[in-house]
Amino acid sequence: MQTWKPPYVLAVVMILFLKTHPNLIRLILTVGLAIALSGCACEPLGLFQNGRPILEPEKYFSGRTHSWGLFETRSGVPRELFTTETTGHLEDGVLHFEQDLFFGNGKKQHRSWLVQRIDANHYTVTGTGIVGIGHGVTSGNAFHLVFTLDAIPGNPLGHLRMSQWMFLQSDGVTLINRDTLTKAGIIVQEITECFNKVH
Repeated sequence: MQTWKPPYVLAVVMILFLKTHPNLIRLILTVGLAIALSGCACEPLGLFQNGRPILEPEKYFSGRTHSWGLFETRSGVPRELFTTETTGHLEDGVLHFEQDLFFGNGKKQHRSWLVQRIDANHYTVTGTGIVGIGHGVTSGNAFHLVFTLDAIPGNPLGHLRMSQWMFLQSDGVTLINRDTLTKAGIIVQEITECFNKVH
């Protein structure tokens, strides 16, 4: 007569437990994916440490910039075009950043941000649509900013994780921005944007 080995018993017990707790399965998968993403989030920065010219956000966004961008669905389908007009100035080491967004549907939105450098490579960001404090890191000609976006004001269920990658080009004037918005580790929208600094 055959008897079950302990590993098989444990496996059966775990399967029965997970079947009766489906929410736990989703939690385990979400946490696992979040850990995997956070584990590799900063690795690409090292690839750009020798990139030039060096990107200093507080200097690049001082003065006026324009941008042209595209909203995309999570599957990469183009959804809507937009443009921006921005002005910024340094005050006591803090960048005061004002941005007007013009959407393809005719709507307009204004954002005000404060960007503060806290050491050679790290920044904090607060402002319109940002929940709490955003954190940024520079390396060479790259800047990576992560924050929680209040996509539906007043409703915590609308909070999204925003990851922005900015890359200053060799002319020192053009900057490429790539944004990814996620919810529980799942991409819900992506944005491609090109800035031009006005001297």
